[in-house]
Amino acid sequence: MKVLVLNPPTFGLRFSRDGRCQSEENTWLDTFPPTAFASIAGCVREKYELKLIDCMGSKLSFEDCMKIVNNFSPDFSIINTSTPTIEMDVNTADEIKKLTGSKIIMYGEHVTSRYKDLLEKHKQIDFAVLGEAETPVMSILEGKYKVKGVATRTWDGGIWQEPDLDSLPFPAYDLLPEYRFPLTGEKWTFARSGRGCPFNCSYCVMPLLAGRNVRYHSAEYMVEQFKWLVNDIGIKVWMMWDELATFDRERMKKFCDLMVKEGLSKKVKWFCTTRVDCFDDELAKKMKESGCQMISFGFESGNQNVLNRNNKGITIEQSKKAAKTARDNGLKIIGHFIIGLPGSDEKTEMDTINFAKELKINFAQFYIATPFPGSKFYEDAKKNGWFSSDDWKSVEQGTATVSYPNFSSNQIQLYRRKAYRSFYMRLFAVKSVLSMMSAKQLIRLPLFVFNFSKWMKK
Repeated sequence: MKVLVLNPPTFGLRFSRDGRCQSEENTWLDTFPPTAFASIAGCVREKYELKLIDCMGSKLSFEDCMKIVNNFSPDFSIINTSTPTIEMDVNTADEIKKLTGSKIIMYGEHVTSRYKDLLEKHKQIDFAVLGEAETPVMSILEGKYKVKGVATRTWDGGIWQEPDLDSLPFPAYDLLPEYRFPLTGEKWTFARSGRGCPFNCSYCVMPLLAGRNVRYHSAEYMVEQFKWLVNDIGIKVWMMWDELATFDRERMKKFCDLMVKEGLSKKVKWFCTTRVDCFDDELAKKMKESGCQMISFGFESGNQNVLNRNNKGITIEQSKKAAKTARDNGLKIIGHFIIGLPGSDEKTEMDTINFAKELKINFAQFYIATPFPGSKFYEDAKKNGWFSSDDWKSVEQGTATVSYPNFSSNQIQLYRRKAYRSFYMRLFAVKSVLSMMSAKQLIRLPLFVFNFSKWMKK
């Protein structure tokens, strides 16, 4: 049986589609390696003839993608989706159905939250996968449709979360097109070591997709995976793309010890994401010793009232402490901030801009608050009439789709631009970027500056 696993084309801008990350090309005019997509492909190839097509990573057009699909003529097509691309994703599914007669399986955050509407309106979709996709997808391919994690027009199996992550094969990173770390040009990838989040941030969809029970791959599994990445694929830079990489301290410490023991700490650069209240000096030291170069924190806002209103569950002081701990241990820091959360206005966003600079972090990403379906923020936006657009294409992390009585969508967009300009037009920030760039990438610096300026004007 022939199975297509597709990260579908978009028209114009490229998008990252991976769980909580649903956005247009980032500040580097690039997209992220799709982890769930690669994991599904890793499962499929163990039993079936697989064709993986990542149109985002390979910059493949719709026409060229359809030629490949038509030549392969799959029995099943598994399609990655996101909220801002859902209309394009459905159109792609329709064309595949017309060309090949393939059964269509769709998965992702938008499918999980809006599957009833999608199945009702779009007859070309045969199966909606709800939650984590690997096991439900394999059940469908085996002819078992009435299982948890699968929805059809006559069956609703509810959301599936994988109980034993180590039972999954390694994701098919070797089949992805080459993704390059923007600062150095080295091959890199994203890798998930855990799933689930017990916290209640109003804007986040991960509790819907992955549940509140935190599950991890064992430290041994992840080290073996990274040995494979280094030795067989030549990927020596990766981002541990968990919500809470350090939530289980003992597991992270064991992972770091194994990285040193296996000799990987001198061969690789790795980064991770976590919360400021799940990080301390002991962890920072071990992570640095094991090859960690950079840590990513969701600071979100520099205003405590905004943090409280959106159930972030951290304090400004915890953020300051985490940033200092990382700096003191030689870890570079990426800070993530959200402009336009409920409770925001011009003053709170200036607090955030100033806070981002006060933290002395190396890099900052400023997202626009986005009410993805399945989040509390989405329900609040509907209830309170905050939506300024009803176009799914606008529901992504670079476009303001909500407008408050005291803070309009135009103001939100302007404050995001102001945040980027204010943060990066400083000597400290320029030095941070230059310090991580390879000689080859430094030659391309004028092009990056041009592209960044162009991106900022969108």
